[in-house]
Amino acid sequence: MLNKNTIINNKKIELSKDEQKGVTVFHKSRTAFAIIFNKNNNDYCLAFNKKDAREHRVYLKEDFGITEDKFENLIRGYIKPGKINFYISSFFKPIEIDILTEEIIRDLLLVAKEDFGIGEYEIGNGLIVGKPGGEWPSENIITKYEINETEEINRIDGIALKKHEFQNKKKKTK
Repeated sequence: MLNKNTIINNKKIELSKDEQKGVTVFHKSRTAFAIIFNKNNNDYCLAFNKKDAREHRVYLKEDFGITEDKFENLIRGYIKPGKINFYISSFFKPIEIDILTEEIIRDLLLVAKEDFGIGEYEIGNGLIVGKPGGEWPSENIITKYEINETEEINRIDGIALKKHEFQNKKKKTK
């Protein structure tokens, strides 16, 4: 199913046929995710969408019941070979770094290994909005981790994230 329109910078945009194809190719090439925290921010679940043409807004509403109001404040991102990007809102702005923990990165790296293999993964924050259907660059790279065959994870560059053990985290994939 082609995405016929999208919302970027809080504006609804009707996509051309070429943009529709580009958006579909990009969406199917990545594993999308959202971090859904509980009310006290002491627990979370990761909502994944793997190699599906739908954009975050659509799959989160259809599969997870996320309303438009909640969507704009939801941390989301995607995984591709060698990269994990985080952002928030239809402006694709950077998230607050103190929300990220080693545990969240570990959970995402395990999915990255499963979907794209071992190796180094840059952790990006925010996207520089470009043409619909293209891959937009990260606003900044905050850290870099590697994961190996035995699922050992090491930070190899950038900032160290805080350690925090959440209580009952869940992984949901649709």
